[in-house]
Amino acid sequence: MITVVITGSCNGIGLGLSRAFLAAGCNVTVSCHDAEGLRAAETELNAAGFGERFLSVLCDVALVDEVEMLWQQSAARFGRVDIWINNAASAHRMVPLWKLEQEEMAGTVDVSFTGTLNGSYVAMRNMIVQGGGHIYNMDWLGPDGNIPEGLGIFGAAKAAVHYFSRSLIDDARSTSVKVSTIVPGIIKTELQADTVGTTSQGRVMLAVFGEDVLPATADMAARILGNRTHGNCLNRMTAPDMIGKVVGTPIRMLLGKKG
Repeated sequence: MITVVITGSCNGIGLGLSRAFLAAGCNVTVSCHDAEGLRAAETELNAAGFGERFLSVLCDVALVDEVEMLWQQSAARFGRVDIWINNAASAHRMVPLWKLEQEEMAGTVDVSFTGTLNGSYVAMRNMIVQGGGHIYNMDWLGPDGNIPEGLGIFGAAKAAVHYFSRSLIDDARSTSVKVSTIVPGIIKTELQADTVGTTSQGRVMLAVFGEDVLPATADMAARILGNRTHGNCLNRMTAPDMIGKVVGTPIRMLLGKKG
């Protein structure tokens, strides 16, 4: 049975992926830094009948010792870790740099970039020892050159993730570990609502292109489980993907469907 560890999985994309992998028959470790959020995720997954196949671990991805603990507890429970997804991210308010508090800037970088660095470091070292595995990093906002107003620090952190991921893919070619990236697309999460959703342009974008979490993450999980290629980018924002969303929007509105 495949075991998946997902950082930042108490809500949004991470929790949606957890549900999708569990529904596909995988073992899953859910984790986040917030005890209350972790309890809420546990309640939801237990109510869905997944209690025997998931583990919940409190983990601050900015602290490498806690990330190592996340690996060790997952491996102890399930025997090994086959897929590790660095999903945790944190975004600041959509305002210019000088209007941010220092804690907002540091928190965004600590979670969105340092968390991915720590997760990759821990997973690479342990997967080499166990003889293989697949690491996925979330790669969006920044690498394509698009600069949304007021998201400079978050965009810079994600651009750093992009560069780091390409480097790690090259470094890992001589190992038993595969590394890939995910461009998740525009999904209606709290993070999206609290950032791009606060602008009129962003609200239009979410209305036209935005997907509901569960169907989007079900598709994402299926693509991950079907991927056997090192260095692959599972891009859900290709031209066909985006055209399909535009064409499908009026139909969904007529049928009263969301996402």
